[in-house]
Amino acid sequence: MKARILASIVVAGTAGLAHGQAVTGFTGGSQFGSFFGGTVAGDTVGWQFTVNEDIFVTGLGVWNGDTQLGLEGLTSNHQVGIWNLGSGALLIDGVAGPGGSVIGAWTYSSVADTVLTTGNTYVIGAVYTSTDGDSYISSASSVTMASAINFGGGRSPLAANGGFALPGTFSGATSLGRFGPNFTFRPVPTPGAIAVLGLGGLVATRRRR
Repeated sequence: MKARILASIVVAGTAGLAHGQAVTGFTGGSQFGSFFGGTVAGDTVGWQFTVNEDIFVTGLGVWNGDTQLGLEGLTSNHQVGIWNLGSGALLIDGVAGPGGSVIGAWTYSSVADTVLTTGNTYVIGAVYTSTDGDSYISSASSVTMASAINFGGGRSPLAANGGFALPGTFSGATSLGRFGPNFTFRPVPTPGAIAVLGLGGLVATRRRR
């Protein structure tokens, strides 16, 4: 019985590291439907960041609010991705839209667990067009981030109607981003936590015998 309790505690402790949102809230800012007013391929806007611990990205989403109309919800699908800024490589992408999972002011779609590591700079971006009916917030007055995420500044596209692409223009750390895109994550378990979990399972198996 004690072994079972130990195993349950370890599993619960690991599950307790479950999903959080990178951006948890913001205040102020201006609302825009697109950056250049693109109506065909659209513009990719977002923000850059680093992490202070290794994490798994578990979902990609976009802001579902409308401060002008006082409404919440999405009207269109938006392609969202995370790039490694150093290499320019797209690491993960997905589509967030009206049928997604709502967490607070963002709507998410699940993606395959993808590791982001300390020491790298990343960019998250989402595509918006002037006709999709959805908006993002630019130049917020303040932003609250999860403790594992370090905000690095806003990102905007290099040219109009560039479509889904790494937002190539850095807006500076003081611009407080373009909060459309967001992501959910969970920490990567440390080797010690994995070892304890394995030991708990082994003890429980031996006791059942």
